[in-house]
Amino acid sequence: MPVVSTTFSSVGSMFARLGRASIGWVLVDEAGQATPQAAAGALWRARRAVLVGDPLQLEPVVTMPAALQRRLLRAYGVDEHWLPSATSAQAVADRTNRYGTYLPAPDTGDEHVWVGSPLRVHRRCEEPMFTVSNEVAYGGLMVHGTEHKAFPDAERDGLLPSRWLNTDDPSRPSDAPWGERDRRAFEFVLDHLDRHCVAVERVRVIAPFRALVAECQKICRGRDGWTSELIEERCATVHRAQGKEADVVVLVLGGGRPGARDWAARTPHLLNVAASRAKRRLYVIGERSLWAPLPHFDVLASELTEFHHLRDRATWPPDVE
Repeated sequence: MPVVSTTFSSVGSMFARLGRASIGWVLVDEAGQATPQAAAGALWRARRAVLVGDPLQLEPVVTMPAALQRRLLRAYGVDEHWLPSATSAQAVADRTNRYGTYLPAPDTGDEHVWVGSPLRVHRRCEEPMFTVSNEVAYGGLMVHGTEHKAFPDAERDGLLPSRWLNTDDPSRPSDAPWGERDRRAFEFVLDHLDRHCVAVERVRVIAPFRALVAECQKICRGRDGWTSELIEERCATVHRAQGKEADVVVLVLGGGRPGARDWAARTPHLLNVAASRAKRRLYVIGERSLWAPLPHFDVLASELTEFHHLRDRATWPPDVE
């Protein structure tokens, strides 16, 4: 059976001559990041469709202002459920699925979200990443089914466990997303992974803000194994990393502006995606005192032990010389 892989934006031109129900199956991956309107052309041409995604991960990116979206909805008498920036192809598919369950919606408090045909057994992440994701997004309903195969025993014993490298710095300007302690902590993690022969292909560096990604990319340039292509692909924002995974993930939070931190913590989606990219190790770099009090990030702080060089038998200077 022929299989064609394409983007939604190319469906209209690629299958322009194909009419309604002319394609046997349409399989949509990462449907939680696609607007329903983007999927309409492909679904119209399909006899059957399978949409795979997670409504509790990052929502679709819509550049049109929300106020204009609502004006268009009112002008054409369209229900609020179809607001492009507030729904996804996955959410629409869930609403039409007769089999499913209700999950708590942490960003709305009292409401629940219907999830069609939920896959509850989680087989990617070790602890503490599984618990962070399970608590912030799924109300503890996920079942841990991960097998430990990625790391040999010798490497597992020597590699630093998942930790939060605290870079609290009272002298940092309130609007500075990145500071000297962040830089030193990031270099320490890269050096530590290099000493334990963890290949770059097994590492991802992610951050909620592009300014932090740019700083991390500067440090990666010139280091052994970090080619330009790998830096571009494996050092990116959380939004770009959705759907990807790695044995080791370095999540760089830095300090950041108060408004930017509030945006990152507004829903559990960003942290859910960030934590669940890591299969075996998660290293968080940032000012713990600024991030730990925020919604959802309080769970990250409670599950991820703060790095302590004596207990962890490693040496990262907590202070700038």
